[in-house]
Amino acid sequence: METRALLAIVLSVIILLAFHLWYASHFAPETRPSSPQVTKKEAPRQAKTVSGASRISREIPVKLSRVREITVETESFRAVITEAGARFKSFELKKYRRDPRPDSPLIQLISAPKQGLPIEIYVPERPELAILPYQGPQKTIWKLSGGQEETLSFRPAYSYPLLLSKSLTFRGKNYFFELTVRVKNRKKEAVRERLLLRLVGAPFCRSTRYVFKGPAYFDGKHLEEVKIKKGHREYAGPLSWVGYEDAYFLLALLPEENLNWRLTMRRLTDQVQEVILWSPEFTLPPGGSREFRFGVYFGPKKMEDLKAVGRGLPAALHFGFFDPIAKPLLWALKFFHRFVGNYGLAIILVTVLIRIIFWPLNHLSYKSMKKMQEIQPLIQRLREKYKDDPQALNRELMQVYRTYKINPFSGCLPMLIQIPVFFALYKVLLQAIELRHAPFFAWINDLSAPDRLPVGFDIPYLHGLPVLTILMGVSMYVQQKLSPTSLDPTQARLMLIMPVVFTVLFVNFPSGLVLYWLVNNLLSIAQQVMINKLHAR
Repeated sequence: METRALLAIVLSVIILLAFHLWYASHFAPETRPSSPQVTKKEAPRQAKTVSGASRISREIPVKLSRVREITVETESFRAVITEAGARFKSFELKKYRRDPRPDSPLIQLISAPKQGLPIEIYVPERPELAILPYQGPQKTIWKLSGGQEETLSFRPAYSYPLLLSKSLTFRGKNYFFELTVRVKNRKKEAVRERLLLRLVGAPFCRSTRYVFKGPAYFDGKHLEEVKIKKGHREYAGPLSWVGYEDAYFLLALLPEENLNWRLTMRRLTDQVQEVILWSPEFTLPPGGSREFRFGVYFGPKKMEDLKAVGRGLPAALHFGFFDPIAKPLLWALKFFHRFVGNYGLAIILVTVLIRIIFWPLNHLSYKSMKKMQEIQPLIQRLREKYKDDPQALNRELMQVYRTYKINPFSGCLPMLIQIPVFFALYKVLLQAIELRHAPFFAWINDLSAPDRLPVGFDIPYLHGLPVLTILMGVSMYVQQKLSPTSLDPTQARLMLIMPVVFTVLFVNFPSGLVLYWLVNNLLSIAQQVMINKLHAR
């Protein structure tokens, strides 16, 4: 039993330590090779990109003397659209900032302006169409509120046989808006073309490297977060949406359904990646035109906002392997937050709820551990008697366990139960935007970041005192001292090192996770004290 108990603790530590390395290598799964729709082949015509006016062909006369900027402000965002390509030059989210300081800059979703401004629209052989000037609405400042809706039209201000007209429809509260592109053929002969829409993105805010950042798409059934180490990736098939995401925010295009769309995804730099959406090929007769309609979502990965859009967009909030546990956990946190108004208190209440649910199992575990402690003299005598016959010893031990109705593995159950919940909460704290910059009390102003109490001088590596983590380590020490043990004195002293190991391990974990573990330890201590008193009677 001593070896099993030690093995259980050591295994738990190994799992916690290995999680970081494991998730770092698996946080962005490769596109499934088994899917017949995914291919690494080149698209029929290589997509060209454009990022500057230097590529504008001299044979295209421009009829606009100056390029203006159109500002659209709603309750949720402030967007600036340049007439150069009718693209977004800025898109700031008014409810989210870069860090917890109230004067911190707003989150900016145009995160790689040097590589391209969204949404660039062009045809394969004419990438310069992406940045040619448009004539926007006469009014340059638009303010929308409530359910107000406005459509801004942009007409091409250039002379070219193929004209692209655009219109954007915004609504007061939504992060979702609509894009309509009209392609007109002014040639005297028919043309066969494809429309390309290009998004470029880099991480919008600081976050851990264990969370995926890059191109993603949803094919109607599965979310694919595409990890690109070098080169590019291609996809063709059903498509609900495609975009660029990081831990908390998303740029997404929702094309018309039931069409054969194609994707090209590239890594441009260490941080910057691009997504190019290819329309199906279409033929335009002389003077003919074709319209394409797209939904666009530029905003947070907040479940309520994603569900309001539909089309599989809620899949963007994905917690990986722990998704089945993490989403109910997030729901419970938001439920309690509605009543207490503080996510730290919500974490405490969820911890209490989890403890109540597993109270019978924990109670049986503690009782079993207590019985194991009581029969240790008998077990020690059997080991001495059968020290040269391991098979006989095992038979006798199993007979003892049956006689006293003890499960020798029950002492490990509480730790094993906590591990999935622990990792699920870890993922929620890293990805749920509700927990981003969520304060608890005093110096803990961000439950998704490690807790650090400023002490007036710099502490190497820590840069502050991890008070909550230290309290967690102390509670773990007290818990071990109260728990019944069947270990010999040497092994028991070794077990007392575990609180130190866990304290070091937790020092850079999100403070919300440390809070969960601390409260769980305190509840374990209370339960153990209660069981000890009942047993003493």
